Amino acid sequence: MKKVFILIVGLVLLSCLSCSRNNDEQGFYGTYTFEEVSYLSLLSSSTIDYVNERMTGTKYIIEADLFKVETSDNTIEINSPKYIKEEIKDSIPTASDAYAAISEDAKYQYTIYKKDGTKTNWRLYVCSDTVWISSYVDNTANGSEIIMYIYKLLK
Repeated sequence: MKKVFILIVGLVLLSCLSCSRNNDEQGFYGTYTFEEVSYLSLLSSSTIDYVNERMTGTKYIIEADLFKVETSDNTIEINSPKYIKEEIKDSIPTASDAYAAISEDAKYQYTIYKKDGTKTNWRLYVCSDTVWISSYVDNTANGSEIIMYIYKLLK
């Protein structure tokens, strides 16, 4: 009887511990602010200084159930996003300059999709102490992607 009681108590404690555990399985959930432009595509008509000035104060909320970008004049909100982990493909010639802007410690990228699986054209790059966010567009001519910018975020 004591063994059954101890087993039940153990299972209850185990389930309580797993419930109270931080649900940040990805390791990057949190609220961030724009820190700086790490990369800006040559296709952009803006300068790095202009984008740095314009994006100052932008807030990024990255949670399991919400991805939100709040700028001074616009808010983008995606409920129930999907963060799909992928290896960084730095062998693509058009992307190698962009990938040089992030730490070599960042081995994975997390492509953000809407709940229905639609692309958002945003990606996160995560290493132990830094998160970057990028925007990309599809290059329909050859099926590749063009990274438009990579911003370094501050937690």
